[in-house]
Amino acid sequence: MASETSPSTLAADAPRPAASPRWLIPVALVLAGALGFGGFHVWEESRPYEWSGTVEARTISVGSRVGGRIKDVLSREGDSLAAGVAILTLEPGDLLAQKLVAEGELVQAEANLEKLKTGARPEEIDEAKARAENAVAALEETRVGARAEQIAATKARLAAAQVAVDKAKLDDERAHKLITSGAIPQSQFDDAESALSAAIAQRDAAKQAMDELVNGSRREDVAQAQARATEARASAKLVLAGTRVEDIKVAEGQVEVAKGKLEQIHTLIDELSIHAPRPSRVESLDLRPGDILSPNATAATLIEDDQLYVRIYVPETQLGHVHVGQEVPVSVDSFPNRTFKGVVEHINSVGEYSPRNLETADERANQVFATRVGLHDGAGDLRAGMAAFIHVPK
Repeated sequence: MASETSPSTLAADAPRPAASPRWLIPVALVLAGALGFGGFHVWEESRPYEWSGTVEARTISVGSRVGGRIKDVLSREGDSLAAGVAILTLEPGDLLAQKLVAEGELVQAEANLEKLKTGARPEEIDEAKARAENAVAALEETRVGARAEQIAATKARLAAAQVAVDKAKLDDERAHKLITSGAIPQSQFDDAESALSAAIAQRDAAKQAMDELVNGSRREDVAQAQARATEARASAKLVLAGTRVEDIKVAEGQVEVAKGKLEQIHTLIDELSIHAPRPSRVESLDLRPGDILSPNATAATLIEDDQLYVRIYVPETQLGHVHVGQEVPVSVDSFPNRTFKGVVEHINSVGEYSPRNLETADERANQVFATRVGLHDGAGDLRAGMAAFIHVPK
């Protein structure tokens, strides 16, 4: 009779699996760590260098050399301006009046220069010649003295004056006799006395004139006449010779001075309108009509949107990975799936310590080189102040 086996006996007799060695677990952990470290090292070696910075834009501070009261404000903050577009205008004040004065002075200076270059007119030359001839004739007359006819006429006047004196004496003697007898009044006697005195004076004057004619001109009169003749001849020669070269140069200089003054006023008038020098965007403009703007003060701040750049600081140990003209991708947080084209424009030739707002305390001891990376696209999307990252392959 076959013996019966219980299930417990069968289970006890079944073969058992072999136990795993305990040393395999540490080995597996070590292998996993080695593979992880190796993978991280490979990933670290393949990861590009990354330097952070901030998007910056070149700004323009515009103003006026003139200054004055604001007349019109033609732009607002945020406006995009083309080159030459007016931002605001100033009241002209007295500049327009100064312009009229300068224009008048220029016309006068040019007319004077033209007159000097043209020289004397024919009428002026004839007049100068006539004055010279008249002065020479007067000199000759003074030298020759009185003519015989003049002397004869003067003698005749002297004789007439003597006759008048003789008659006045007779009248005076008769008046003395009559006044003694009371035949005439005192007034008639006084008239006779006065007539005698007047006749004597006229005779003496005629005698002096006669002596002057007979003696001829004095040496002083001849010298004066000679000086006047010399002066008249010299004046005529000056008129005929024309303007001196030095006088023309002086007149030309006066014209240039007048032109310069007028040009200066034109420049000041142009400064009454403040324009955008380049395509840009108005960042700051706080002036209103009626405000006073000082000369050379900033009226508005403009940003050149097409002149964006990122300034980064490259450690000395990594400086060999960048060079001027190198194209690098630039990314910003606002566009995580997009990169912008950047070109290294400048690397400082002198190192410095990394800025405190970008590095840790330990890294601040490292020497870095400031590098400017110009942005060649993204002008419509990027804004100054955005955080930017530059990636360079190792």
